[in-house]
Amino acid sequence: MKLRLRALLLFPILICGLQAEPTITPESAGFQKAITDLAEASQMNVGIAIKNLATGEEFLHNADDVFPQGSSIRIHIVAELYRQAAAKKVSVDEPRAFPESARTSGFGVLSHMGKGTVLMSLHDYAVLMIMVNDNSAANFLTDVLGMDAINASLAAQGTPEIKVQRKALPRQESQPTPDNVGTPRAVMRSLELLHQGEVVDRSTSDAILKVIALPEVSYFRRNLPPGIAFAGRSGSGPTSRCDTGIVMLKEQPYILCVMLKDIPQSPVGGPKFAKADALISRVTQLAQQFFSAKSASDAAKPANEPPPPPQATPSSSSGKTTPASS
Repeated sequence: MKLRLRALLLFPILICGLQAEPTITPESAGFQKAITDLAEASQMNVGIAIKNLATGEEFLHNADDVFPQGSSIRIHIVAELYRQAAAKKVSVDEPRAFPESARTSGFGVLSHMGKGTVLMSLHDYAVLMIMVNDNSAANFLTDVLGMDAINASLAAQGTPEIKVQRKALPRQESQPTPDNVGTPRAVMRSLELLHQGEVVDRSTSDAILKVIALPEVSYFRRNLPPGIAFAGRSGSGPTSRCDTGIVMLKEQPYILCVMLKDIPQSPVGGPKFAKADALISRVTQLAQQFFSAKSASDAAKPANEPPPPPQATPSSSSGKTTPASS
């Protein structure tokens, strides 16, 4: 897998005819150092993957470690819904009765609705799943689409590290179950495919983005200036936090993925979620400062100035660099 990833990352450099990896800019190196230092100083298990969608620059920390996804996994359920709709396997507009078999407790509203009274389109179930984190809607869509089909699509698009391994469970569930998981790098790639219009086609990718851009309580959204669109989803677990998505900054859109696992316990009991959330917020602030400054700098350049060559980017806290990938 490492050799395959290396080959894929080197391909854009080879086709450009470059003989050596370019040197990173001081600004990019400073941003990489800032997020690495922040992650390491937190003394928590943190994974970060950030990509400038305008230039291909990547900023990574523990990007190939596996992390629980929590409700962030629901991005990929939405993607599968629209894949199957494009293939005429399902209709997103056809009304479907909500079955009792999908009802579960926890977040959402469907668990509080009357038996046999709910009739909605699959699109509407997806809206509930994203906007109010409805567990019952997520379970229903997983049943309709098929867990194996979701995972097969994730593998086919080159992100097999993302796996849907269970449906939402009642809070009182005591049986150990596998987490829905992914790596920062794989989730970053899946979002990049959406941005590029490569999940089936441009129209399908845009339909997916429209759903996952619906407002929900995301740690990233809280720290973005008003007016900047964000398409993604947050997630959490008993000892994990996850926030992933695309920040639609004009001229410099970027992907932001921050994941934490094994969050330590606080002295008064319970995980240190406040510390984890503060770290996610700080990464968001650093990213927004970096990309906003880059956007302003690019806007000030003469219109006839040629674009910069692809940048090499640090691949981990070890200080190694990786060429930009497309």
